[in-house]
Amino acid sequence: MKKKTLHKIGICLVAFFLTTKAQSQSNYKYKAPLESVVATKFYKILLPPQVVAKCKDGLEDIRVFDEDGKQVPYILQEDLPAFKTENFTEFPVIKFTREKDKQTHIILKNTSGHAIDNLLLFIKNMVASRAFSITGSDDSIHWFIIKENIYLENTFSNDRDNTINALSFPKSNYTYFQIIILGENVIPFNIIKAGIYKEDILYGKYTELPGSVVIQKDSLDKKSYAQLRFNDFYRINKLHIHVQGPKYFKRSFSIRQINTSNNNFVKDGYLVSDSANSFIINSKTNQLQLVINNEDNAPLTIKAADAYQLNISVLTYLQANKEYYLYFGDSTAQSPKYDLGFFKDSVEKNPVELSVKTIETNNALHEKNKTPGSGIGKRTLWIIITGILLILSFFTFKMMREVDKKKGKEQ
Repeated sequence: MKKKTLHKIGICLVAFFLTTKAQSQSNYKYKAPLESVVATKFYKILLPPQVVAKCKDGLEDIRVFDEDGKQVPYILQEDLPAFKTENFTEFPVIKFTREKDKQTHIILKNTSGHAIDNLLLFIKNMVASRAFSITGSDDSIHWFIIKENIYLENTFSNDRDNTINALSFPKSNYTYFQIIILGENVIPFNIIKAGIYKEDILYGKYTELPGSVVIQKDSLDKKSYAQLRFNDFYRINKLHIHVQGPKYFKRSFSIRQINTSNNNFVKDGYLVSDSANSFIINSKTNQLQLVINNEDNAPLTIKAADAYQLNISVLTYLQANKEYYLYFGDSTAQSPKYDLGFFKDSVEKNPVELSVKTIETNNALHEKNKTPGSGIGKRTLWIIITGILLILSFFTFKMMREVDKKKGKEQ
């Protein structure tokens, strides 16, 4: 009797987990298989515009599932139009000696490859006053003064055992810089390292959207109205407008999103001759309206408009030789919360890129939404799940009673 009961429980458990698995993926309108995974490691999955167009505005409804229906954690990465990075370039110490003049000479090599006007010195804590001069050279033999009689006084920190001192001086492109600590037989300060912080501006990468259709109408109110129509609700981050007009022109314009009730404002600016006429915007729509103020000039002609989406990707850890799918298109989905988000600075910096294959309609959602009588609806599915839980509870209770009876007989 016990084996028979356990068998029934096992069948119910299998049915329950299969039902739960189907339910976890059935709310998404679309799915897309990913390329084959040949090694176990982190992968960067670039989201094409056709996928992003079918997601919620904030991309809360993106999920990665493996072939067993298990959800795989990921980190969402979105490029910015432009962002700054700071890199410390260290200048190696070539020489640190007391010379014939009985003064300490410290020679640093300029490894930045360009002229500098400041230098950072990381110095061990001290309570003292020291004066020094800075000279420059291209061959480390012939030296020329840059700045003299610079003072460091009472430089120390209670939080750490060194301090950072920023030195400013006339811009110089010498290959070598020499710090001379002034004074015969003066005990030098201890330089741990020296260098500069270099600030770089990096620009985000874009993916071009499928071509738009431009419909223009020139009105008697001295304005031109151009509708830019797309075949889906794409996320548009940059717009390049091809304009035809006189040799010289400068016209003010505004862009609005016209697929909403209040025609949301997107961008304004100027169209200018001999200019790229490229503009950074942020809109998710299938239709934009460009309004050009012509004043008393002949109307401009909008020949075409190229639209671009900033690259968006998900970073995730995948197992070799397993199949994975991207699911998306659930208007009720909330942003997932994964532990992986706490370790974004620790994951691989240059992961292998993995592409999305074809976008498919999610058949699980199609089956769930069938008309009554043609399949299992959402309400029916929950009734089945509740029934399974009740059956499990019944058989568990019955098995426990049988165990208790058996123990009573043995006693």
